This record gives sequence, structure tokens and C-alpha cells, in this order.
Amino acid sequence: MPRFTDPQKRDPFRNFNFRIFLGGVEVAACSKMSGLSASVEVAKFRAGNSASSVDEMLPGRATYEPVTLEGGVTNDSAFEDWATALVRNEWDQGLRAVEPDFRRDVEILVYDLDLATPVKRYILHRAWVSKYAPLSELVGSANDVLIETIEIQHEGYTREAIDADA
Repeated sequence: MPRFTDPQKRDPFRNFNFRIFLGGVEVAACSKMSGLSASVEVAKFRAGNSASSVDEMLPGRATYEPVTLEGGVTNDSAFEDWATALVRNEWDQGLRAVEPDFRRDVEILVYDLDLATPVKRYILHRAWVSKYAPLSELVGSANDVLIETIEIQHEGYTREAIDADA
């Protein structure tokens, strides 16, 4: 039985303990993720018979910023297969008459310091890759790790409850 974090804990969680899942499978070697962000557009208007010089405002459409994932290049092709699904379909069929199965729900789990206890779970809904860089810069004299970068568009996110049996 896993132990759960004390609800009275005041210390913030660390930003380096996270895991990314595609289709329920953990994607290995993910080292960085941009933050989640949402905003609501503002619709300004003024009624024709209004004596006020101040615009009235209403909430408009919600928009979600893309999420960028970075990971070390490995033999695991999960990122690349997903990232190139749209490109391959266009290349193979000439025109994208029927869109392939390129949308995924992406699960983000944040863990406590013990790396075993999940404390937050977010789901990116109907996500798809809009930009993919399979390799970082190559430098003969460098000592860096090769990094692949994926930019994900999504149609919103939700915070989900952590399963007590996880």
C-alpha cells in the first residue's frame, strides 16, 4: 500500500519529479516540460444606447498554450512515431483525405521526493504534435546529450484525482 503525502504538508513539490505517459505507457528519457497555461479571450463591446465611456467585457473562447517536451534521444521511437504521424500520412497519400490516429491523451504525473508517490495528475486532451526536432545541435567538440523536442497542441487539460491504489 503506497503512502500518501500528508495533506498538511506546506513544502512545495519539486519540479524535477515527473513522468509523461502516452497511451498509458511511460515515455522514457523526458527531461523537461514547459508549463501548462490557459487563458480566456476578452470580448469587449458597447451597447449603442450606453452613456458609459467604458467598454463592457465578456469572457470569450478559452485557449491553451502548446506544451513542449524535451528528452534525451534513445532507441525508444515512441516520440518520433507519434510526432511524424501527420507528416507520414501526407507523404504516403499525397493529400490528407482521412486523418490518421494522431491525437493522444497525454498524462503527466508529478511525484513526491520519494519518486514513488504520485501527488498530481494532469491529462492533456486530444493532443497532437505540431513541431518536432529529432536532434539537437551536433557539435564535434561538445560533451552534451542529444535532445529531441516536441511541441504539443491540445484542446485543454484537466487535473485528475490520484488513484489510492496507484
